[in-house]
Amino acid sequence: MKRFTLISVLLLVSLGLGACDVLNPQPTLTPIYVTATPRIVVVTNTPTLAATLVVAPSVVPGGGATVVAGNTTAAQAPPTQTPTRAITLTPTFTPTPTDTPVTPGAVSFFVPSGGVGAAGFGTGICAAPPAGGFGTIYNGDPSISTQLSCPIDSAITLTAAYQTFERGLMVWVSQVGTSGQSGIYVFYNNNTYQRFIDTWREGVDANSGGFAPPAGLVEPVRGFGKVWREAGGVRDGLGWATANESGTTGVIQVFERGEMIYLSQNGQTYIAVAGTPGTWTSVAVPY
Repeated sequence: MKRFTLISVLLLVSLGLGACDVLNPQPTLTPIYVTATPRIVVVTNTPTLAATLVVAPSVVPGGGATVVAGNTTAAQAPPTQTPTRAITLTPTFTPTPTDTPVTPGAVSFFVPSGGVGAAGFGTGICAAPPAGGFGTIYNGDPSISTQLSCPIDSAITLTAAYQTFERGLMVWVSQVGTSGQSGIYVFYNNNTYQRFIDTWREGVDANSGGFAPPAGLVEPVRGFGKVWREAGGVRDGLGWATANESGTTGVIQVFERGEMIYLSQNGQTYIAVAGTPGTWTSVAVPY
């Protein structure tokens, strides 16, 4: 009986509790889902900037510039250089050869020892002006008197010879003024001249060179031949003689800067003005 009562009581209590649950229902629990959001950390390698040593290019002789960066050397090609164009100067004149011939003897351009005229050098007013045909030429052309200046000797009569050539003339005089020395003048067709001391001696020097001239032409002999063969440039300048030499008489007068020579055989007066080179002209005026 007691066992039954206790069981009954427990049963009633359980029912009562169940009835309470039925009468007072419990709230429904909503589950909370916790989702873990992963945190992504991106690691980026940030380079460390280091100062770079830059060395200014150095010029290497014969090569290009060298650039040094850190410990690395790189050769660069040399810059292209534009060559500087050389300037060529074009001469504006034609040089005239100087009058320095190679002669058998000394070159004898007469150096006057006298003084200038009474009124000064080259004025044409002289203490002893030229006379005769020389005076006519001298006073009639101021350019001649200016070039020759005043006479230093009187005019003298002499023996002479001359010979014509393809490109000029040779004149021999027994003496140049009062010097006592015979001379040979070479007058070229380009109006320049040379004067040589006559060093040819009979029985000592050869009479000719034994050349065979072209037909109608002549090899000069004696004093003319020696100068023609041995003085540099004379043979080429004159060419062959066109006739044999001719003897004559003449007159010569020496001036401060040249000479006047008259040859009676051809009636010509030759005016030779000393210089480098000497120049000459001729006029058909007798002395």
